[in-house]
Amino acid sequence: MIKSPKYSQNENSNSREGLNHFFMDSIKELYCAEKTIALSFNRIKDQIQSRKLKNILQNHYKIHLNHLERLEKIFKLQEENPESKDCESFTALISEAQKHLEFFANDPLNWDIALILTAQKLAHYKIAAYSASAHLAIILNLHTEATLLAVDVQEEEEFIHNYLEELIHEFLKPFR
Repeated sequence: MIKSPKYSQNENSNSREGLNHFFMDSIKELYCAEKTIALSFNRIKDQIQSRKLKNILQNHYKIHLNHLERLEKIFKLQEENPESKDCESFTALISEAQKHLEFFANDPLNWDIALILTAQKLAHYKIAAYSASAHLAIILNLHTEATLLAVDVQEEEEFIHNYLEELIHEFLKPFR
């Protein structure tokens, strides 16, 4: 059963205020996701065996920091303090990733493969979440916010296309 979000009783979910609340909830969830990814990467980066994979993910880590900065700009534009809000779907992806990495803890090659595939899943999640938030920002006439979010979408798409797809093929080649 799908639960509806908990908004205050004074808030009409069909109103602009309701949409703005939904937009800010989405931004808070993205902020939480970016902070979680950054913390998770710092915990596992020394376990990455492939130098190429490690370099790519370290470079992408810098993009996460840029995403955090852009989200903080959105908070500032909305005159709110940066705040995280848990997102069940993202939490589930992180939990699944931890299980996969634990499963391959004694198998470095497959651990790296699991990490690449996890990075791809997280990037696709972020593309969907940033894109949805950008569309909502456009509806709310928050054009600066929409532009900031669109840049994040583009960076994630480029990350998948320019790096992850190649890595997946490279790492899975011995298994074909």
